[in-house]
Amino acid sequence: MDLLDPTGTATPPWWGPAVRDAELHSVLDWPVMRTLASTRRGPFLTGALRDGGKVAGLVTLRLRRIPGLGLAVADVESMLIGALPGIALAGGLPGTLHPSGGPAPDLFPAAVRTLEESLRQRYGRRLQAVMYRHIYRRELPHLLHGVSVVRAGAPALLLRNTFTDYDAYLRTLRKSRRVDQQRLVRNIDADPSLTVAFGPAAEAGIDAATMHRLCTVTARRNHTQRWPPMRVWPQALFETVLRQPGVLALSYTGPNGLIAATVTFDHPVAPILGPWGALPLGGDRRSGLWFDHLARLIRWGIEQQRPLIVGGKGAQGPKEALGFVPEPQWTVLRRLTP
Repeated sequence: MDLLDPTGTATPPWWGPAVRDAELHSVLDWPVMRTLASTRRGPFLTGALRDGGKVAGLVTLRLRRIPGLGLAVADVESMLIGALPGIALAGGLPGTLHPSGGPAPDLFPAAVRTLEESLRQRYGRRLQAVMYRHIYRRELPHLLHGVSVVRAGAPALLLRNTFTDYDAYLRTLRKSRRVDQQRLVRNIDADPSLTVAFGPAAEAGIDAATMHRLCTVTARRNHTQRWPPMRVWPQALFETVLRQPGVLALSYTGPNGLIAATVTFDHPVAPILGPWGALPLGGDRRSGLWFDHLARLIRWGIEQQRPLIVGGKGAQGPKEALGFVPEPQWTVLRRLTP
């Protein structure tokens, strides 16, 4: 397994086909990797897991030290989406989450062995541990042998699409929530001062600096706990993501410009909801846009027959009211033995 630094590496000719052929999410497209490498603290590395001559998955990690412990670790995670692990295998989802069962059960432990062997060969005793984030039920036992520390994290929120149509989905909600969702969409559609647009992000004309500002103020407004720390994409990442194929944008625009927006990473099995940003209430911003945007994205997912919608980890209570179900996940710190 070769570990690559995207900042100093030209786009490998096999990378794009590997993402497509393995049905991985577009969060792994090389321009996104390069932007992450240039904006994240610590060296950021990517690598390909090969089964013979075929790419079976991709890995993203960064090297850092854990404050207070003095450990140099390889932090294996998806740097863009909090619900995904840093080891992305064929199908795009861990077996725990995948509606069809995901990759073969022996592929994840084989990927872990390959990654740790590569890290040992490259860094030796300079690297003491590997941290695996967003590990789910089926994958967790494979990381518990040896010296490990396990911590439960906030659950991922998933909407499994078992509905014949959007009306069937609405009937599963509490009556008050169902009525509110229907009224919100109807009233917003009827508001002549508000334009709602949904489609490819590259064609949406959304200004990356404006969206970054909206998402930052929204994150600050909603972040009420010391842990986990607030995470906001840098502006350069919005600039990259908004140009990527496979990324959809939903926006609300008023007389004075952009009021609210979000991005969604489309995928044939499990689209992923990205960051949401909106002006504070008052002025051009009416109430209910957050619930409205989820109503529109859920309807789109059902109509496009996507089996699963990955809703990230935030706003658990309101998302559960809309049918999302929490899926437990863990972080595992493993000693990297020589």
